[in-house]
Amino acid sequence: KMSQASTVTPGELTVIGAAGGAIEVTIMQPLVSIKNALQEGRTVPTKIGHLYRGLAMNIVSMAPITASQFGANRFLTSVVLKKEEKDMNISERFFSASMAGAFSALIASPSELIIIQQQKSGRALAEETSHILRTYGLSKVTRGLLPCMGREAIYACGYLGIMPILQAMLTKQGLSPETSLLIGGVTGGVFASVCSHPFDTTKTRMQAFITERPEYRSMSSTVQALREEGGSSIFFKGLVPRMSRIVAATFILSYVRNTCIETIDESRRTKDV
Repeated sequence: KMSQASTVTPGELTVIGAAGGAIEVTIMQPLVSIKNALQEGRTVPTKIGHLYRGLAMNIVSMAPITASQFGANRFLTSVVLKKEEKDMNISERFFSASMAGAFSALIASPSELIIIQQQKSGRALAEETSHILRTYGLSKVTRGLLPCMGREAIYACGYLGIMPILQAMLTKQGLSPETSLLIGGVTGGVFASVCSHPFDTTKTRMQAFITERPEYRSMSSTVQALREEGGSSIFFKGLVPRMSRIVAATFILSYVRNTCIETIDESRRTKDV
């Protein structure tokens, strides 16, 4: 079904991405809370209410993050590269996916700073946002942006690059669509989580301690402080819950994206007949 030229626009994919992001984060929020607690070195929450603390902000942030990734990826593909997805080579897929991911960090980074601070304090969303602006000022809202851009670029490469590339290759070699989807999804998810996790750990420490820890003043100083604290292994704290979430997210987002594209395209072709 995806072999014909798709009629879905970047704007429509932006809306699809928003829906996919909201669905994914609602399902996977407990793993986000566990991951953040492990990275910050605080007690892992066990009550369901605590695990879902910050869900509203996560939905508010994740919907536009995946919306921007879906939309920017389609824009780069169709407008900048002037190609259909099926005609793109591997480097072009990685280029459009990574650029879309890095762009989405402009939304992800400030949103996650509020979420992390809210999980620590227990304050309501509006109260926490007001507290951050009043206490630290607007300039601190961009704290952790650089590692977040690195993380999102790699993450988007996982589900917008590796997964569809591998899925197409395996299907062409004779594997069933279901097996190809499974291998592609797990591989893309594991790649995205393992390779991006050091960026995520660095970002989380920077955002968890806005001014309390001067050694976290920049990305480079945070990396140095973390290395001195626990060596290379400290950068992979919280990897298991995050990997579980990303592998699941790879399937959820890809399913929502492909299903919506196929449904819209099929509906338009039927009308044209």
